[in-house]
Amino acid sequence: MSVSVLVGSPWKRVGDMLPGALTDARLQLHHAAQIAVSAAISYIPARSDDSHTALTWVASNGALVTEQITAAAPFRIGVRVEDLTLHAIDSELRSTNSFNLAGRTVGEANDWLGAVAAEAGLDLARLKSAKHYTIPGHPVASGAPFSAQIGSALAELSKYWSNAGMVLDDLVRATEGASPVRTWPHHFDMASLITLPGAAPRRTIGVGQSPGDDSYPEPYWYVGPNPYPSTTNLTPLAGAGHWHTNGWVGAALPASAYLAAADQRGQVGAFIDSAVAACRQLLGT
Repeated sequence: MSVSVLVGSPWKRVGDMLPGALTDARLQLHHAAQIAVSAAISYIPARSDDSHTALTWVASNGALVTEQITAAAPFRIGVRVEDLTLHAIDSELRSTNSFNLAGRTVGEANDWLGAVAAEAGLDLARLKSAKHYTIPGHPVASGAPFSAQIGSALAELSKYWSNAGMVLDDLVRATEGASPVRTWPHHFDMASLITLPGAAPRRTIGVGQSPGDDSYPEPYWYVGPNPYPSTTNLTPLAGAGHWHTNGWVGAALPASAYLAAADQRGQVGAFIDSAVAACRQLLGT
């Protein structure tokens, strides 16, 4: 079944910067996002699946945003990708307070977050920055200021997040059993998890985009079956995708494989359609 990712909202063409040149900006953005996640961990009731820590892409704000935090005036905390600014966002998705991270430190950002929480009437004793997971290191974690020289890379990364949000929202609307689209603060990937029908054991297909990690030092799409299937006789994939089998098993499409395409979205859509179909077959549905 097609996931219908070929029509809908406009795709933002990527490739103004080579994907491999985005690493430093991506790492700084990852650390910036943890400041927003601090608010979620501190003030949103915990869930066993950690979804209370996840961020949502809000296209109108160009930001990765927490769930709503209960207060006299409910609010969310988001990080706007293209200019690396933190925002307090009201229930109408309007920014009511902002903090530009360029030239500033994590410590200063945490002070800003504390002031926002205090103004909302929240208990500052509950606000904590410690996480129950680790993320890749960067000097900003040790007190270095966020760079003011990564604007072009951030603008490019914003396009990747915008495209991923659009494609995955389309997939969720068209696919039974697909979870809400979330960006997970640990691996920093945006994804939906498709739960397949049938009896135990539970079978799922994860579809998402990573901005880059140890597997690929550039943004890439992935489609991963669970449990992992045998790696023999894997079905060929459309859209220049390939099977990744080192450390995890799934279909992968690095950005560098589709940048030159006249229709980038069409190639990504063909890859996702073929990979989801292959994973369904591998999982016996």
